[in-house]
Amino acid sequence: MESMSKSQFKGYICRPYCVFFREGQKEAMACQGAQVVERLVAQGRLKPEALARHQKHPPLWQRQDATLDASICQHCSFRLKDCDFTSENPPPDCEPCGGYILVSLLMAKGMLTSDDLKEVALE
Repeated sequence: MESMSKSQFKGYICRPYCVFFREGQKEAMACQGAQVVERLVAQGRLKPEALARHQKHPPLWQRQDATLDASICQHCSFRLKDCDFTSENPPPDCEPCGGYILVSLLMAKGMLTSDDLKEVALE
């Protein structure tokens, strides 16, 4: 089993993809999407190097994806109070969390499947 250091976690998931990430703030908190990616790495389904700098592609998250919603959003502690993306009326320029963005990019590139997400979503 491989694990990610705190530095890798921030560097591969939070810093490049999350509009909410602020260096040195709320470091104990992580979105459900980031936690799912961390579990996929720990299980050997993804290598940390595979997470390196993919280009953000907003059309992937202009609408919620049912698979990502079920595997990530439904279990996220930020959903109820802090998540505009999953609200009934999200702002037009709203971005999801960095974990959601990274997972959507990895799925679009065929590096993850919905089955991968279902297996790790609730671990």
